[in-house]
Amino acid sequence: MLEKYANAVIDCAMILYLMNKMAIKIISSEAGKKQMSPLLADWCDFCEGNTSFDKSHFISLLKNSSTTANLYDVFKYFPLCDTLMERAQNVLNSGSLYQRSYLYPRGVCSEPELLASAAKWLEEQSRFCNVMGDSELAMLSSNVGVIYTEKSVVDETVKLDIPSRWIFDYIADHVRNSRITNSAASYALFEVLYGIAADYYLAWYIASPLIDLDINFDLYFNFWKVGGVSALLNGKLLVAAVY
Repeated sequence: MLEKYANAVIDCAMILYLMNKMAIKIISSEAGKKQMSPLLADWCDFCEGNTSFDKSHFISLLKNSSTTANLYDVFKYFPLCDTLMERAQNVLNSGSLYQRSYLYPRGVCSEPELLASAAKWLEEQSRFCNVMGDSELAMLSSNVGVIYTEKSVVDETVKLDIPSRWIFDYIADHVRNSRITNSAASYALFEVLYGIAADYYLAWYIASPLIDLDINFDLYFNFWKVGGVSALLNGKLLVAAVY
């Protein structure tokens, strides 16, 4: 009888301990959220399933959450959090928001270096299209002349229905079908990453750990961070610097 009573007391004590530990964790979490920006606190509540928002609500999240602690709070809900944080930090450290709505690259390089970086990224796009079975797009993006021009020329050219847009759409379709998680938080995260620089390729560079696809977005990041923009036409790649 005494043994049963003792076991019951122990069980009650254990339950009280666990409840107290959980309460402390909840209080600590809530205290942490009070120290966050309102948008980051909304993000945590959203990812924890406590509330719902349209994914566009978080479009500017990473423009104002660039500290290591804040980046952790953004990415802690996803696999390979550390790698995602590192990639996001790479982008944020390579650009500036000074007097701009979106991140612009800080880097500059010589014209030959810029053209070489553009060519490497185009070669990767061509390889990807070939591996995925689109020989027409692979051919359009291979053996082309790489030409340096003014940014205004590239800006006007990318508005046209040209091969670079077709390749982008092709890659985008595969990215959508190759995400390793399809939760609402995951879809919102991709929107957050796009919101950094209004650049899907750059978003996919950061999100590469969450995309099961044989394409190296690092080569795009290398091109972007030195200030490169480009437009692929039939037989030539126009390349310019943002500055």
